[in-house]
Amino acid sequence: MGDLTGIFSQHEIVPNIVEQAPREKLNLVWDGIKVEPGMTIPVRNLKNAPRFNLNVDPESTFTMLMIDPDNLSKKNPSVAEWLHWLVCNIPASNVLEGINGGQHQMAYGSPAPGPRTGLHRYIILMWEHQGRRVGEPKPSSRAKFSVKKFVEKHKLGQPIAGNFFYAQNETQ
Repeated sequence: MGDLTGIFSQHEIVPNIVEQAPREKLNLVWDGIKVEPGMTIPVRNLKNAPRFNLNVDPESTFTMLMIDPDNLSKKNPSVAEWLHWLVCNIPASNVLEGINGGQHQMAYGSPAPGPRTGLHRYIILMWEHQGRRVGEPKPSSRAKFSVKKFVEKHKLGQPIAGNFFYAQNETQ
């Protein structure tokens, strides 16, 4: 798996998006493709939400999100952080079994980077919040989400797990 802190720092996720790298790699599978941090995935394989799982405390609760910090482009991130997915209060059984459950505060929106905008990073992070629920209203927009503000508001701390990949429009 390698060093998550190193790879998250190398790809400018730490400290730009989150203060600390996740403790573990989140197991993600998109359209049969097992995600390794920093790999590139064709957009055509990202139409549906991924399968995810992690070995976790069976009594706990989790929140997961996915963002694109490079929207409209890495050179011009005018609407970053673009929120692709936000699921709060996921039961541990769903995380253990890879079931897409919990409160979907922002439905999965598949990556669709614009033509000639280069590679975009897509970052998926998960937090554990045992014994309490995250009360987050449904965001009114996907644009200009802030992971740091979300983490601070809900006192989530370091992500328990995470992963990221790159995708780009086929028209470059």
